[in-house]
Amino acid sequence: MKALVSNGKNDLNLLDLPEPVCGPDDLIIKTQQIGVCGTDLEIIHNKMDPAYIRYPATIGHEWTGKVIEIGSNVKGFDIGQRVVVEGLIPCQKCHECAIGATNRCLTYDEIGFTRPGGGSEKVLIPARMAHKINENVSVESAQLAEPTCVVMNAYTKADLAPGRKILIIGDGTIGLIAATLAKTYKPKFVHMMGLKEGQADMAKRAGVDKFVTNWTDEKYDFIFEAAGSVQRLEEALDHMERGGTLLVLGYPGAGVKAAFEVGHIINGDFNIIGAFASNHAAWVKTVGLLNSGELDLSYLVTHRFKVDEYQKAIETLASNVSPRGKVSIIFE
Repeated sequence: MKALVSNGKNDLNLLDLPEPVCGPDDLIIKTQQIGVCGTDLEIIHNKMDPAYIRYPATIGHEWTGKVIEIGSNVKGFDIGQRVVVEGLIPCQKCHECAIGATNRCLTYDEIGFTRPGGGSEKVLIPARMAHKINENVSVESAQLAEPTCVVMNAYTKADLAPGRKILIIGDGTIGLIAATLAKTYKPKFVHMMGLKEGQADMAKRAGVDKFVTNWTDEKYDFIFEAAGSVQRLEEALDHMERGGTLLVLGYPGAGVKAAFEVGHIINGDFNIIGAFASNHAAWVKTVGLLNSGELDLSYLVTHRFKVDEYQKAIETLASNVSPRGKVSIIFE
């Protein structure tokens, strides 16, 4: 089968690999479409924390597909069933798993990082990680389930109340999804700080009330950092109301540090929250919204490439082209 594989040496290659063998508790999924993101660039250029990657790595942590083989012990799935798949594989035994924090499982194992990802024609997964997707859900929306779950997990952890004045830093996929989901919390308004004016229309489609590229005099009580910008992160506290919350989700790379004035954090009575990946509860909630038709993210996919055009997909991802939402690679 064909698979997109990186050795972490500024490389991504379309290789012929052996097909997976289905175990009794597994499913084999035929990939329909994957999304690529900044994390995939970090994998390709070996900028990931070594604790979270295993080379050679078959990329693809944002993906969707159809069941083509079912293990002998697996119930509830049919051949041809559309699915999305939780990336983190929890051990189900440690204390973090016991309290539902499957994203903090003490045994790190993730599809597209330590296990082969959706960037291959066929993917072997534990059946317990699959979620059924209804036929009314577009392939584009299904493909975006993983980043949406990451945002959903972050919002849930922050316990966002109605009436907040929200600023989202970052005009990429995570920022745009964050804006879309923010509206479900009934905020006073949602602003977005981006890098490129060309993203303003995408931001509007995501429900953003105001798009800016620099700080204004506005003060916010909830700032969502989704760009991985240390500079914006350090500046954010100067633009937050006392008692406000800074939610940090954008990843700037391994070993990168930010500087804050400790007294400012104390005197401002600020909350600073980090959020890692997504847990099972976030997947259940996100898939429910997709299947019900309440959430449609199809508008986010702006660039599509066939699998043999993968180099163009990566070049587009790494470029400053705008407007740009999600860059997708089509397998089916």
